[in-house]
Amino acid sequence: MKTLITIVLSILIMAFFTQCSSAQFDKKTPFTINKAYYQDWVGGRPGSSGTIITLEMSSEISKDIVLDSLFFNHKICKLETTSFNKKYTITGNISKIVHIEKDIIMDTDPRKEMANKVPDVTINFPFELTEKECVISYFVKKKKHYYKITNLSKEKTIYYP
Repeated sequence: MKTLITIVLSILIMAFFTQCSSAQFDKKTPFTINKAYYQDWVGGRPGSSGTIITLEMSSEISKDIVLDSLFFNHKICKLETTSFNKKYTITGNISKIVHIEKDIIMDTDPRKEMANKVPDVTINFPFELTEKECVISYFVKKKKHYYKITNLSKEKTIYYP
């Protein structure tokens, strides 16, 4: 009986670790990234700011590849591709726009403020990354791939009017 329990637990543990290893990073992407950088931006409205992550490429991405998401600084955003004058880029924009709720109760009596809704700030971030790292996810033939970029450089902040 003891061996049966040991075998079942071993199989469950192996299945768990096999699932964890499925999110391994690719060593190479099917497209070439020439330069990777990020820029903070500040908008004209109070509370409007964010970060743009840009990946410059030497050629257009194949139609077989579908870009998915970018993971950076404990935030997740969708990826977009642009091309202009034979320059191809992948960008992700992480917006930090603060929306002020009109239903917030501000009072000197803390009991009245207890009626305020608590914001949902939990996010399941799947990677441990430094400030100069990001992960992109993309699909090739319906299979999800992850690629870790470790050499992000920081460019000058953009100030919008």
